[in-house]
Amino acid sequence: MGKSIAVSLLKKYLSGDCTIAEVKEVDQWFDSMDAVPEDLAGLSDDQRKLVEDKIFERILFNIETKEQQKIISVPKKSIRISPIFWAAASLVLVLGAVLIWRYNVQLNLQNQNAKLHQSIHIKPGGNRAVLTLDDGSSVVLTEVKIGALADQQNVSVVKTAEGELSYKMHTGSASAKISYNKIATPIGGKYSVVLPDGTKAWLNAKSSLRFPTAFAGAERVVQMTGEVYFEVAKNPNQPFKVQSGGTEIKVLGTHFNVMAYGDEAGQKTTLIEGSIHLSSGKFSLLLKPGQQALVDPAGIKVNNNCDLETVMAWKNDLFIFKDMEIKEIARQLVRWYDIQVVFKGTPSKISYTGTISKDVELSELLNMLQFTGLKYELNGHQLTIID
Repeated sequence: MGKSIAVSLLKKYLSGDCTIAEVKEVDQWFDSMDAVPEDLAGLSDDQRKLVEDKIFERILFNIETKEQQKIISVPKKSIRISPIFWAAASLVLVLGAVLIWRYNVQLNLQNQNAKLHQSIHIKPGGNRAVLTLDDGSSVVLTEVKIGALADQQNVSVVKTAEGELSYKMHTGSASAKISYNKIATPIGGKYSVVLPDGTKAWLNAKSSLRFPTAFAGAERVVQMTGEVYFEVAKNPNQPFKVQSGGTEIKVLGTHFNVMAYGDEAGQKTTLIEGSIHLSSGKFSLLLKPGQQALVDPAGIKVNNNCDLETVMAWKNDLFIFKDMEIKEIARQLVRWYDIQVVFKGTPSKISYTGTISKDVELSELLNMLQFTGLKYELNGHQLTIID
């Protein structure tokens, strides 16, 4: 039995992320093995199979190489070699040549993959947003310092130390004029804002929220696109309304998530706590905590067994895939990593499951999916999914 090796290093080797020195170290480990080690804890079944195949291949390669050396070193006049022996020797030489070729091809692929991963570093998204003020001027929130950004009538707009936007009312009477602001996140962006009434909103990538700088009148009304999670400040005398397309959500004070991306199959509103009155055209309903409403042209469908952990993953800075098809995963990757995804052939119906931080580079997430069966090619910012 050969020397020991870290399982983490084996994983790097299998995914093509090793440095040249690490590749050499793993290759030396494979050469030292005379059997498959019993302890490969931490490797998936697919990874274990790759390691086993590699060990057997290297053992066979070493055996055949030694046999070649023995045959070559035999003096021509020392023994009489029969035709049968020559046939066997020829077979050994052919096998050795095939194995050397296969090894070189695999090593070249490993080196190519290592170079590819080293050259392509697609970073994850982060706190990025643009604030558009009532006068039409824009503020890039990632570029401004902490502190007051603007004064609008009786309201100060502040960037907090936590990196969120906050609206603070001045003391005194409210202005008669109602001003509107809009916060929008790009692809690969997210941001949070505390509205003038104390309501908190978290915007996912490629989303927007339009709201008044002061809530006057009988209702608090905002408009949104993309995906936003709300924690609405309670005020029974002034209902809070969220408008998205032709859908309106009315609450008094509650926590809920709205996903209304144009490339998704309908709008999904998920209630975390409290109650919601949702209406779209001639359809309307009341949602209970844990329920999810899907609004599409056919009407409103209610899912009573919604997985809240998956719904809230983006807000908690996670990717959580639970029996999720690659088309749905791809839409999330496009919005977070600002990449283009194309499918080679018909998109597979295979379901993928996994959890990973949204702070990782794209290559790390793809490696996780690769070990669950995904086949892909990454060229620049274009990800090709191979059926």
